[in-house]
Amino acid sequence: MASKKAASKSSVASDAYIGPITRSRSKGITQEQDQGSNVAQSILNKSKKEARPDVMSVMMADISTEAAMVDMERKVNFLMKVMEERDHEITALRDQM
Repeated sequence: MASKKAASKSSVASDAYIGPITRSRSKGITQEQDQGSNVAQSILNKSKKEARPDVMSVMMADISTEAAMVDMERKVNFLMKVMEERDHEITALRDQM
């Protein structure tokens, strides 16, 4: 009897299972997925065909940003050294008083 219940439950479960969402045409889900896949395919095709100047500009901006950061770091280090020298000069002048 337990096997009959299991068999009937499995048949009910298989009846309830419709399959992947893409097979549920009655609910209109397939159209939404098809539209989404069409949009994705369109974007993919465009990205393959078009050159990516925005990526190049970002890469160049990144390089120029790195160069600017290195330059600023060098200038900050120079200014810190100048400040230390002036601090020493001020200390020496105070000691003379």
